[in-house]
Amino acid sequence: MRHLCLAVSSFFLASSLYASASDQNRNRLDSLPAAAQSSISAALGRDIPEYSVHVSGGELKATNAHHELQMQFTSTGVKVRRGENRWGMALQGYGYGNDLRPVPSAGPRARANRVEYQREPLTEWYVNGPMGLEQGFTFDRAPGKAEGKPLTIAVSLTGDVNAAVDESSTSLSLTSHDGAQLRYGGLSATDAEGKELHAWLELKGATLLLRVDDKGALYPIVVDPLIQLAKLTPSNGEAFGFFGAAAISGDTVVVGAYSSSTGQGIIYVFVKPASGWANMTETAQLTTSTPPNCCGFGEFVAISGDTVVAGSTGDGANQGGVVYVYVKPAGGWTNMTETATLSASDGYFGEGFGFSVAVDRDTVAVGAISCSGDGNFGNGEAYVFKKPSSGWVNMTETAILSDSDALGCDDYGYSVGVSGNTVVIGKTNEGMSPPNGPGSAYVFVEPATGWIDMTQTAELTTTDRRIGDGLGTSVAISGNTVVVGAPASLNSLNQDAGAAYVYVKPSKGWGNMRQTARLSNARGTTLGSFASNLAIDGNTIAVGDPAPGTNSKSPGTVYLFVRPVNGWKNASRPNARLVANDGLNGDGLGQPVSISGKTVVAGARCAAVNGNACGGAAYVFGPQ
Repeated sequence: MRHLCLAVSSFFLASSLYASASDQNRNRLDSLPAAAQSSISAALGRDIPEYSVHVSGGELKATNAHHELQMQFTSTGVKVRRGENRWGMALQGYGYGNDLRPVPSAGPRARANRVEYQREPLTEWYVNGPMGLEQGFTFDRAPGKAEGKPLTIAVSLTGDVNAAVDESSTSLSLTSHDGAQLRYGGLSATDAEGKELHAWLELKGATLLLRVDDKGALYPIVVDPLIQLAKLTPSNGEAFGFFGAAAISGDTVVVGAYSSSTGQGIIYVFVKPASGWANMTETAQLTTSTPPNCCGFGEFVAISGDTVVAGSTGDGANQGGVVYVYVKPAGGWTNMTETATLSASDGYFGEGFGFSVAVDRDTVAVGAISCSGDGNFGNGEAYVFKKPSSGWVNMTETAILSDSDALGCDDYGYSVGVSGNTVVIGKTNEGMSPPNGPGSAYVFVEPATGWIDMTQTAELTTTDRRIGDGLGTSVAISGNTVVVGAPASLNSLNQDAGAAYVYVKPSKGWGNMRQTARLSNARGTTLGSFASNLAIDGNTIAVGDPAPGTNSKSPGTVYLFVRPVNGWKNASRPNARLVANDGLNGDGLGQPVSISGKTVVAGARCAAVNGNACGGAAYVFGPQ
């Protein structure tokens, strides 16, 4: 199977070498699209030890008994043996047309059933699995100027087999002197937006040329191929349960469902099985010791390590809102009620405390967005809670975080994020009453003496800010990088295409600033849903677009952006696009989205599950 693909991971060209003898299981897989064949073979090969790459005699080797292949990976290329027949592949060069640049020697690196050769700006990779040995070339950017010529990869062929390209120019047969045959085939090509690209094979003597017409294709930064690893659903799902408020930390996913026939939302915990993520129902359910007075429990959740927090905006003694804290028991997650509750010392009826929540280790940030309280025409508020040395207990805030330019009903606290000693708060209508104000975000850095009531350390705005852009609808922070969503930011066609703005902490520390980079949706939308939800971990940003296209009935999408080698300022377009395998119109995938390492979880709150309209689901995506 040969495919060039930008759709789920990166710009890659892949092909499998397999025995051409008839095989019933292989024929069944052949009926699937090439990308699906690749994903299935890679996933199965990763989990079956016999396909693993191992070190023997100081060299990387692998076997594929099903296809009678023995492989050896060296710094100069790959050698394949089947019985008495031998065949070798070595990357010669890449570029456009016949203007090819030679590649330097590179040592192979192995992980499970995958081998990689790193050669800027491409990665050559091999994956061993039931479908055979798959070879791929991943580009992080265009290797020069095309000038009307096709993208070309040159691979030298060696060994005692005769090679011939078929009439379709999409596969290659390798025939030995005794008539045994191997096949290298199934060429197809798509880009990040699912656009099919014309691709073909040419044979020039002992050199195989892989050609692709990449005109108009979007090149991503290299990331490991991501596939849908699992679909998470509740064991007691129901229609309009709106299951899907998902968050991830390490090997644990929590998903909230804020509507149920019992009148009380539920938080579901999913723990990654030893064999890896798979379609599953929950490990445990988290509920409250006293049913909520009103609404919202299960709609706003976050997790960090062994701590889960969940907001309930209509709960509490005065129905101003409460945040529930759950700490993983020593024996592992199990059905339980809260460990502690967090509330505001100045709370009042309808405050909306818990509308947004975030947690990082021992620090919790909470937003409240009410427009009225204490008889005043107020704006929202934000609070920070620090875990006591003895552990979480029922408590009020450690400090109140205020914006210096508060003005009534500005939705301050609409979104919150926390990383280490830094909290970021989103405000969607900064400076004016809604719906007319531009948004902004505020950074608060914990003082050396600990959190105290304070105003912001810095305000984050944009160079293209405008009334109604919605900046601050979503915020996220990881280390020294903040990302802020503006789902109604305009594109060049004056449409609400949305954008995510990246801010990198200056060397002198946080101060008032405008964006370092602007990340946009390559497909575009006119509904302002792109960046309504987003997340960041390290150098990767996940941006949800739950209602893409020109109407809200399209399937939701998640876009991944990876920090370029030379910094975020050079980023703009997505590196990967994630959609559910069974995605349907109006499923809302990407509301919300969360990321931990290389694993992404996205909620689809209105996905129909088991016939339940808007029962909801959460999808886990990760490296294959």
